[in-house]
Amino acid sequence: MANKKFITWNEYDIYIDMIVDWVRLNSWHLTIGAVYGLPRGGLPIAVSLSHRLGVPLLMTYDDRKVVTDKQILIVDDIADTGNTLNPYKDEERNIICTLHYHEQSIVRPDFHCEKKGDKWIVYPWETRDSEEIQDYLKQ
Repeated sequence: MANKKFITWNEYDIYIDMIVDWVRLNSWHLTIGAVYGLPRGGLPIAVSLSHRLGVPLLMTYDDRKVVTDKQILIVDDIADTGNTLNPYKDEERNIICTLHYHEQSIVRPDFHCEKKGDKWIVYPWETRDSEEIQDYLKQ
């Protein structure tokens, strides 16, 4: 437990507020056509931002074609290695945003709420006994 940092729902709400403020400060709320959350950790964030920003939630990244001339807000819980964000970084209209960012990541988000320290982060939608490696990486 000492190597874990638990994020509460209240902290999560603060992070969502930070992202919304950043989007509005940069006037991207005028150009963002939709939000896409990377499965798994990005999904709760995408749903929250879809409601707060009043933009559609894309169920798949391919659905971005319905907002052809608009920017897409790509969200995930953390840019740790950056491998999951890497396929999205080179499309010019994508804006990448994460709750946490680790400087080892190969993708630096356009915005992150907080730098990741040495502790494993457990988000409120995860179980408290979350292991320090994701189950899908154990295969």
